This record gives sequence, C-alpha cells and structure tokens, in this order.
Amino acid sequence: MQHHLLPALSGLIPYGSFLYKFMKSYKFFKRLLPDRLYNCNAAQRIYGSVHDDPMKILISTDFYTHNLGGVTTSVLALAKGLRSLGHEVKILTMSENNKTYLQDDVFAIRSFPAHYAPDMRFSLAMNDPLIERLIEWKPDIIHVQSEGSALLFARKIQRRCDIPLIMTCHTDYAYFVFGEARKRPLIKAITVISAAAVYHPAFRIIVPSKKALHFPFLQTFKDRLLVLPNGIDIKHPDRVLSSHEKTVMKGALGIRHGQKVLTAVTRLSKEKNIQELISFLPALLEKEPETVLMIVGDGPYEKNLKELVMKLGLKRHVIFAGRIAADEVWRYYSIADVFVSASLFELHSMSYLEALSLGLPLLCHDDEALDGVLTDGYNGMRYRTRKEFVEKARKILQDDGLRNKMSQASLERAKDFTCESFAAKALKIYEDAISDWNRKA
Repeated sequence: MQHHLLPALSGLIPYGSFLYKFMKSYKFFKRLLPDRLYNCNAAQRIYGSVHDDPMKILISTDFYTHNLGGVTTSVLALAKGLRSLGHEVKILTMSENNKTYLQDDVFAIRSFPAHYAPDMRFSLAMNDPLIERLIEWKPDIIHVQSEGSALLFARKIQRRCDIPLIMTCHTDYAYFVFGEARKRPLIKAITVISAAAVYHPAFRIIVPSKKALHFPFLQTFKDRLLVLPNGIDIKHPDRVLSSHEKTVMKGALGIRHGQKVLTAVTRLSKEKNIQELISFLPALLEKEPETVLMIVGDGPYEKNLKELVMKLGLKRHVIFAGRIAADEVWRYYSIADVFVSASLFELHSMSYLEALSLGLPLLCHDDEALDGVLTDGYNGMRYRTRKEFVEKARKILQDDGLRNKMSQASLERAKDFTCESFAAKALKIYEDAISDWNRKA
C-alpha cells in the first residue's frame, strides 16, 4: 500500500503497564492513551441488524484524495458502500495545506508535510474546532485507517464519546522498515513493542488478508484480529476505450502495433520487487520478442529500476509511464494484455482489484495475499521461478481464446469485492464490536 507513520513514530513509544502508568501521569500523553490498556466504558447504543436505525460512522485516515493510493481507494469504496446501505459516514483526514476546512462530510484538519514520508502530512491540531464538531455529532464507532495524526484525533474523539475504535492494518510494517532483517530476534522485538504501542487502543484490528494473521508484530492482538478483504468501486460504465483510442494511446507511449503489453501498476519501491519482472523479461523476449513491460507509478526506487533496464539493454521493451492521476489509471490497464506483479509485500493490493475490475488476466508471483483474488488457471496464473514466469506469460499471450476467457473470469471475480459487499462485511464487524463493547463495560 503506502507509507504510514507507524515506522516513523511508534518505535519510540514505550509500552507496558509500568511505562504506561508513568506516561499517564503527564498531561500530553494522557490524552493519547486509553483509560486502561484494553477496555473503557460502555457504548451508548447497540445495533442489531443492518436494517435497524442508521449508524453514525467516522472513518479517520491520513490518506485521502490529497494523496491518492491504495488506502484512499479502499476508504472511498468503504464510505460509498456504507452510504448506499443507508448509514451516515463522515471522513476525518488531513488537509492538503495549513488550513482547516469542512467540505460535505469531509473534515480536513490543518496539517504540514511529514518530510520522513512522501505524500504524508502530519498535524497536532488536537483542539481544532472541527474535532469538537465531530464529538458533538457523537459517532457510534470510529474506524481508523492509518497510524498517524488520524489515530491521535480518533483517540480524542473515542475517549470523549466513549465508543469503540476499530483499526485496519494495511501494511506489513516489519517488512517495509526492516526487510529480511525483521526475522532477527532484536528487530522482531522492536516491531512487536512498536505495534503494541500503536494498536493497543483498538477494540478490533482488521487485516485485509489471512496472510497478516501470521505477522509477529500483530501476535499480541491475536484475539482482536479479523480478516476483511478490501473492496473497490467497479461501477464505471464510462471507462471503456475504443480501438482507435487504444491505438492512439499506445502510439503516444511508443508501443508498436502488434506488441503485447504486460503492465505493473505500483509504487516504485524496492519491496514491490519490480526488479524481478525486469530481470525476467530478457528470457521472455527470447521467446516473445514483441512484448513490452509498461510500469505505471513512481517512487524512490525508480532510478535503480531504470539503471537495471539500461544494464540489461531493455530500453525498447520497458516503458516507465510515471505517476498517473487516479481517475486516469484505468486507461493504462485498458491498453494492457496482462497485469503482472512480483511483489511479496502486498496484503490485498488495490491494483489487483483494479486489474480484475477492468478484465485483465493476472500473472503474479505466488503469495498468500492472492488467495481469493487469483485462482491459478481461472483468471490468471501464479509463478514462482523465472522459468514458470516465462512459460505462463507465453501461454497467456499466445492464446487469445485463453486470454479472453481469463479476462471474463477476472470481471466475474471482481464482483466479490464490490463496495456494497465490502461495506456489509464491515458493518457486521461494527455491530459486533458495539455489542461486545457494551457487554464488557
């Protein structure tokens, strides 16, 4: 997904009953920590089924339309789905500047750039008037989508309104920060302590796939973990390119007539493993010379990837499309023949779902995060080695009938991840959390 504040902040936050009591004695920390380590008081209302009175849901996120990405796409889909089910949803996020504003149901708090992470913003405006307005609104539950200022604001509202707080962990932070070093005992201990400090206010912790259930840094909260795959808005009947439009777009990108296009839509960072796709490409070109790899996105590893392309003599076969506006990315999926990913970092990548919704077969490095998304031989294929990548890519590229069949299968699979389905599952989690919160008071 994207950068969050967890690696930047949480490693410095002590945790444990002893330090917890010490920190609670200081006013600054007191407002950030829960009344006790796991439970507070009773919620004001209990909801039974989705057909009862509308629920008031606050989604708090550091990522929104000012820094579009996987988390933002997920938040937008969730909010849309919840509203379609008749519930009242408000968004608490950071503004894109140093000014607070209210736009429809979006409460944007003044913020400043967080220089340690691209596209991130940070705020300490804990007493902003809009925070007080949300407290007066009295939400029934808060769903926090990131671990920065959004969590700090949500904690204040949660304490004042006495309601359950749900968090979603979108990223494997141990892998993101430490890579393979995360397996070392000391590093593992650091990630466990850091996660405990950040996630302990959460009454429930949502993860997007079963893969995350095994993360060591979340094992402290095993009894609070719930799996909820991401959803996506698939209802875009206007997102269709004509043959002429595809030809023009391909020409502008330097893609010749007759060339097959593999596309990767991703942030260009080392953990996304795009270097594997590039290094496997020469072997594929020996068999399928009329193939190009189109990489959509930008990031800190872009220079390294371009150097690898030059080193392997692939300049004519690798296209760096750069960062594309979120409402235009669908065009790049539309001119591709196959979506490819070598990442082992994903939990439930939104780019997988976007590819499905636009009818692309998937060719991905085998990983548990693909379960429920990619069925080998149905809507794409999984590979583990260079040899398998080449063989399976050729099979999909050469057989138009198979590719079309897989394309239809992807469109069918995308129906499992609609906004409405996503929201209905989230709503059940909210209802159960409110009920349990009341009982445990």
